[in-house]
Amino acid sequence: MNSQLIDADERLATVFSHYYCVQLSPEEQPVTLQLMPNYEMLLVFNLGPAIPIALGGATYVIQKTAVLGPLQKMLTYELPAGTDLIVVNFTLDGFYRLLGVSMQELKTGDWHDPDVLLNKNCFSELWEQLAPLSELADRISLLNAYALTFVAPTNATSDSLRESIPYFRDAVVDPIKVLAETQQVSARRIQMRFQTHLGYSAKELTRFLRFRNLLNLLTRQHPQPPDWLNLVLTFGYHDHSHLIKDFQYYLGLTPRQFLKQLAQGNVCISKTGRFY
Repeated sequence: MNSQLIDADERLATVFSHYYCVQLSPEEQPVTLQLMPNYEMLLVFNLGPAIPIALGGATYVIQKTAVLGPLQKMLTYELPAGTDLIVVNFTLDGFYRLLGVSMQELKTGDWHDPDVLLNKNCFSELWEQLAPLSELADRISLLNAYALTFVAPTNATSDSLRESIPYFRDAVVDPIKVLAETQQVSARRIQMRFQTHLGYSAKELTRFLRFRNLLNLLTRQHPQPPDWLNLVLTFGYHDHSHLIKDFQYYLGLTPRQFLKQLAQGNVCISKTGRFY
């Protein structure tokens, strides 16, 4: 399997963090992988055979293009022989700025056809332009050009979202209260901004960032057995059952099951982006 993470063009760094590109030769065996939640939007261009996925208790098949997210549950996907895949990993409100679609409209499911969202054939046409290109560099160049043409510029709301992220790393403060005071708007305005531009609440982001930090620590310490009591105290969980609840919510696994899958090497935790 040939897989690469290609960082976004600097001009698009506030739109998406990276491209995930993966290919399997026709002779290789299928590979099943799992991607941990990252609360970000994924735009998929599948240039090879159909890819079955499982997300949030539902199953789908990606034929050519798909939008996934905001990714709040573990994604399981099978890469068949001959896989040829490019995934655009958006960051913060990058998806909203590119498609101009309120994230509230994505609440109906975890999987969407991007052309249906826009009521246009934009992405099927883009797929048709990508398919004949054999060189990855040419494909990335085409995707960059498309994004630069259609993405909306940053504005005061985009800037405020980026500026707000540090508050969510501090477990001591109430980020919504602090943001409302510093930006001189109501707490409800802050909440609506998150829902419209990102697709989830500020409270959900706080909970997720704590859990992702926990997963990152477990990954770094692996295969050393974790000290669960210390982790409960370090990350501010009420007790061990509270920590287990987050594992069930995000992954559908117990902590022990997660460690077993981590040892098998088929778990992928998204790298930390430049914003969170």
